[in-house]
Amino acid sequence: MHFTLLSFWLFMCGVPFTSAARNPIHLVNNTYTNLLIAINENIEEDHDIIKYLQELYVDASADLYQATNQRAMYGEITILIPESWSDAMTKEKATTETFESANIIVDVSHPDYEDAPYVKQTRPCGENGEYMHLTPRWILDRDWAEYTYGKSSKVLVHEWAHMQWGLFIEYPDDTNKQYYLDANGTVEPTRCSLAITGKSYDFTNCDRKGCARCNTDPESGVIPDPWCVYIPDETNQGTGSYLYANYLESVVEFCHSDPAGNPNSKHNPVALTKQNELCQYRSAWDVMLTTEDFINDNNPPIAGLNTMPTFKIVRNEEFRTVLVMDLSGSMIVDNRANLQHQAASKYIANTLPLNSWVGIVQFSDDATTLAPLTKIVDDEARRDLVALLPKSPTGSTCIGCGLRQGVQVFENSIFGSGAGGIIFLTTDGEENLSPYIDDVLPDLILKEVIVDTLAFSESADPKLVEVSDKTGGNSCWYSEADNSTALNDCFTASVTERTSSRTDIPVQIASKKTTIVSGAATTGTVHVDSSIGRDTVFFFFWDFSSTVAVDVIITRPDGVTIDSTNSQYNRDDNTKAIFIKIDRIAEAGEWLYEITNPGFSSQVVEVSVDSKSVDSSTQPIRLSSTPSTDYVTDSPPMAIIYAEVNQGYSPVLDAKVIATVERPSPHSPVDVQLFDSGTGADLTKDDGIYSGYFVDFVEATCVTECRYNIQVKADDSDQTAEIRTISRTGAMPRNYTLIPRKDKGVPIGFFSRVVQGGMIQVNNAVEYVNWTDPTSDVFPPSRVTGLVVTSTSYDNVTVTLQWTATGDDFDIGTASLYDLRYDTNFGRLANSFDDCYQLSNDNLTAGTLTAPKESRETETVTVQLSSSGPGLTYYFSIRAIDEAGNKGESSSIAQATIVAAPSVINEPVEEGLEGWLMALIIVGGVIVCVSTIGVSIWMCKCLTTRETISKVEPSTASEMENRPQESIATVAHSTL
Repeated sequence: MHFTLLSFWLFMCGVPFTSAARNPIHLVNNTYTNLLIAINENIEEDHDIIKYLQELYVDASADLYQATNQRAMYGEITILIPESWSDAMTKEKATTETFESANIIVDVSHPDYEDAPYVKQTRPCGENGEYMHLTPRWILDRDWAEYTYGKSSKVLVHEWAHMQWGLFIEYPDDTNKQYYLDANGTVEPTRCSLAITGKSYDFTNCDRKGCARCNTDPESGVIPDPWCVYIPDETNQGTGSYLYANYLESVVEFCHSDPAGNPNSKHNPVALTKQNELCQYRSAWDVMLTTEDFINDNNPPIAGLNTMPTFKIVRNEEFRTVLVMDLSGSMIVDNRANLQHQAASKYIANTLPLNSWVGIVQFSDDATTLAPLTKIVDDEARRDLVALLPKSPTGSTCIGCGLRQGVQVFENSIFGSGAGGIIFLTTDGEENLSPYIDDVLPDLILKEVIVDTLAFSESADPKLVEVSDKTGGNSCWYSEADNSTALNDCFTASVTERTSSRTDIPVQIASKKTTIVSGAATTGTVHVDSSIGRDTVFFFFWDFSSTVAVDVIITRPDGVTIDSTNSQYNRDDNTKAIFIKIDRIAEAGEWLYEITNPGFSSQVVEVSVDSKSVDSSTQPIRLSSTPSTDYVTDSPPMAIIYAEVNQGYSPVLDAKVIATVERPSPHSPVDVQLFDSGTGADLTKDDGIYSGYFVDFVEATCVTECRYNIQVKADDSDQTAEIRTISRTGAMPRNYTLIPRKDKGVPIGFFSRVVQGGMIQVNNAVEYVNWTDPTSDVFPPSRVTGLVVTSTSYDNVTVTLQWTATGDDFDIGTASLYDLRYDTNFGRLANSFDDCYQLSNDNLTAGTLTAPKESRETETVTVQLSSSGPGLTYYFSIRAIDEAGNKGESSSIAQATIVAAPSVINEPVEEGLEGWLMALIIVGGVIVCVSTIGVSIWMCKCLTTRETISKVEPSTASEMENRPQESIATVAHSTL
C-alpha cells in the first residue's frame, strides 16, 4: 500500500467544494462550451446588462485567444435572467440552468470587493474556482470600470485564469510584501514579469508637483517602507502577466518558464506573490498545461479562428421536485415507512418555498403517481399534498420503476420536460425487479433530470451514489442510529443547497436527538440570532413505538411560555409530531424547551428548529457543507470535509465548526473540528471556508458498501465569531488603494446553524490503515504554512523564523520533527530541497526542531548564521516529518538579509506622474496614510475635487497616522 502527496491531490481533484454542483465547462476544439452567466433575482430589470455582457464577452473571447496563444476562446454562452424580468428579452425557459449552478453571477456588490470583479477560490492551485462575481455597476458604468481596472474584457480574462485554471494573483496583496531582494541582493518590486517597468513613489511625501521617489538603492540594504508603492509605467515593454497589471496595454500574455519563450513574459519565481506561494513557484503556463484544457497537448494552437461567441438567453424557472418514495415490504421494518412519511410531511409543509412545484411517486413492484406536479400556492395546498403521501409498504423493490415514473410526472406537467427538475429518491434496499438503475440512468442523463438519493439503512442499494454523481445530485445516508437526524436533514438539504440566494428558504438552527426515560424530562436551548426569526418553527418527533405523546413547553427569551394550550402549539398523532410555529418574528435570544416523557418506556425524541431571515431584504447567516468526495476508491481511504459560514457574500470568521461523522456499526461517531486557518486542508485563512481532514475510516461488516454520514454544526460558543473585511483575488486596479484590505471585525453575537454535510461511501476493495501498527502510517504531515522572518540581528548574525505547526497525519495531531534548510541560492532551495544546508538544534539560539507543537500552534526559532554582508541573502524552507518517517512537502520560502542600519534617503519630488497617480495628488486632495498592521498592506488614499471623485473610487478621509521611527537594522521578508 503506497501513498504519495501526488496521489492524494489526484484523488481530491474530482469534487470541488460547492454547496451546489457548478455548471460544467469544457474546452473542445479550442472553444469553451456551455458557459453559464446568471443574473440574481434581486437585480432590477435592465436590458443594458444583457447588451453589455454580450459586448464584453465578444471582446474577452478575442483577448483570451491571444492570451492563450490561440488555444482557447468562448463559444456557447447562456445568460439566465430572473423569472421576474419581462418577456421582452426572451420567452425561452431555463432547463438545468440555475443561479446557484452558474459559472458567472451578476449580483449586488460584495462587502469586501464592492464592485470589483473577483473569483471565489477555495481549492488548491490548478483546480477550478467556484464562480466569478460581477456587479451591475461594473458592467454598466464602462467609463468608471475601465478607468479603475483597465480594459474590461481583459479583466474578464484575468478572472477566468482564477476560475478555470486555479491560478493566483501576481501582485502584492495583504499577505505578501511589495518588495523583495533578489539573489543578487537587488531590491525588486513584486511583479511578473520583471520586464514590467515602473517607478516607486513615497505617498507620505507629496506636494502640488507630485510625490517623492522611494529609496530603492540596493547599497542601502533596506526594503522600501510599506507606504512606498511601485507604479508600472503606462507605456511598457512587459507583455506579461495578466495576473499582475492586466490594465497595461502591453500586457497580453500569462507568464511562462520556457527559456525559448518571450522574455518579456518570463516568470519571476522569486517575487512575493500568491501564485508562487500556492503553486510552488510554478509559472501560470506551467500550471495551465496541467489542466484538462491543455494537458497532453489538448487544444493545440490554431491560427485564424473566428472568436465570436454565440449567446442564448433563458428565463429562470420555479423550483420543481418529485418525491420518489420506496414503499416495498422492507420499509415496514423499524417503522421506516412511518419515518419516511414524517420527514416528507415536514418537507412539504415547511421546507419547500411558496410557488415551488412538487409531485409524489411511490414504488415497490411497480410505480404509481400519487400527486402530479402541483404548485404550492398556500398552506391548504401543502396540507392536500401531505394527505397524499404513501403509508402502507408492500412488495418488492423496483427502483428503476420509481425513477422512470418520476420523469413521467415532469413530462406530464405544464413544463413538458424533466430537464432541471429534481427527483428526491428514498429507498432502503437493493433493487430486485426490472427496470434496473442501469436501465434508466442513461435516460435520466439524456433528459437532464437531477437525482438526489437518500440511502435508508445500511441495506440500501450501493448504486445510489452513482445515480447522484452522474446526474448532478446529492447523496445522503440515514443509518437509523438513535442519534442520527440525517433523514430530516437530507430532505431539508435538497432544497436549501439549491436556493441559498433566497431569503424565503429556512435555515436549520437545531437538529438533534435525545433519549428520555419513562417519566423523566429533558431541557435544551436554541438561540435565535438577529439575522433570522421569521416563520420560526420548533419540531418535536417522538417515537413511533410509543403510544403516549411527549409534552413540550417552550420558554421565550422574555420568559413567556408556550405549551399545549397555546394556539401556536400543534400535535399530529399520525406523524408523531409536535410543531410550534412562532407568531410574527421570533424574539432574538435564547429559547428554552422542556420535553417530558409521560409514557411507560424510554423514547427517542428528535428536535429540529427552522427559521427564515428576519425580513425579505436581510440575508441570514448560512452554513453549507460537503465532503471532497462522496465515493472513495483509493487506499487508504481519506477525505476533506468543507464547510462555509457566511451572511450573503460576507464570510463569518472565527466560528466554531464541528463535523460529526457517523460510521458503520458498531463504531461510534467521531467529531472533526474544521478550521479557517489557511493551514492543512484549508487553502486560505479568513475566507469563511472551514476545512479538515477525515482519516478515521474503519473496517466494518456492511450489508453492501460502508457509508459515512456527515452532520456539521457552526456556532459562536467561543464568542469570537465576526464579519471582517478580508483580501481576496481580483484584478489589480490602477489605484492601489482599491485593493481590499483587512479591517477590524464586527462581532455578530451568538448564533447556531446545523446542516447535513453529505455522505461518503467506501468501495469494498479499499485497504484500511491499521492504527494499532505505527509502521502502517502512510499519511504525511501537511505542508508547513506561514514561514516568515520576524527579525534579524546584525550584531549577533541571527535570523528569527516563525511558522504555523502542522500535524502528524496531514493537519491532525503533532509531527515528530522539523527539517529546516537554507541556501543563498533561491533556485537550489526551491528545486532541490534535499541538497541544501540542513540546520539542527545546534544551529539555534532559541527554539527547537525536534519537539514540534500541536497542529496550528505558532512555532519560533532563532538561527545562528555564519556570516552576513552586503548582497548576502539567505533563503529558508522547512518541512515536517512524522514518527513513521513520512515527510511533508517543503514550505514556501522566506528570505532575510542582515545589514547595518542605513540612513533614510528620499529622492526629490518628481513631476508629471501619469494616469490615476495624478488624481491622487491633485490640488485640493487629502492624503490619507495608514501604517502597516501585521502583514496587511494599507495604502494611501485621496479625496479630490468633485470632478476627480467621479473618476476614482471615493474613500473616507481620515488623518494620517504617525509614521513609525526607523529603528531596526534589518530586512525581514514575508513568504515567497
